[in-house]
Amino acid sequence: MKKLKLLGTLCFAILLTACSSDDSSSSDPSVNNDDYLYFISGKVNGESFVYGQLESATTADYYLSLSGNSITTTCAYYPDTGGLNYAIGVYPEFETENRPSMSFDFIRFYLCGSEESASQTFNDAFPVSYYDYAVSDHVVSGSTGDVSAQFTFDSTGDVYYSSLGGDQTGSTFEITSSVNNNVTFGAQTLQIEQLLEGNFTMKLYNVDDPSDVIEITDGQFKLPIPFD
Repeated sequence: MKKLKLLGTLCFAILLTACSSDDSSSSDPSVNNDDYLYFISGKVNGESFVYGQLESATTADYYLSLSGNSITTTCAYYPDTGGLNYAIGVYPEFETENRPSMSFDFIRFYLCGSEESASQTFNDAFPVSYYDYAVSDHVVSGSTGDVSAQFTFDSTGDVYYSSLGGDQTGSTFEITSSVNNNVTFGAQTLQIEQLLEGNFTMKLYNVDDPSDVIEITDGQFKLPIPFD
């Protein structure tokens, strides 16, 4: 089930610019944001990682993957309760696909009963703040305004981890910068986009075996999240 969802996001995978096949791993979990177009970094069970795309790169290393961030997405139309989830993550270049991938889901950040459309509210939907981890990602009854995360060590495999699987006591998720990053041509907006940066720590639970738990500390992210 989880794998199908991830593969579905790849239908919307986008490459913002030319990128690199350079090794994106690093012994230092603190990343210079200016060096990367986008990334997720941290320590997984104490081992440092960086999954992302260097700005100086010339070929693909990690792509952006997303789902639900489109005007073609049908809102779960229950005016009092329904909503839209937005998602953004990173996925390895296909020739070296057996590497980790990771994504964040922003649960019901748009509610169907809003007087404004999702596109009108998108740039304001991710304010600088601390966020709780969701206990459910359901578009009708899920944890409104909370965040969840998904992770796998091998994007070609079938072992997936989710923050939804258990206790998140002591975990944190913070958006430290949320900047309008729309793509425009003259007075015309070609793509609505928000550039998010932040920090996180979390526990991730194997979706098939909740006793299998990994912990991510010193997490950082820089992710452009588009709405088209």
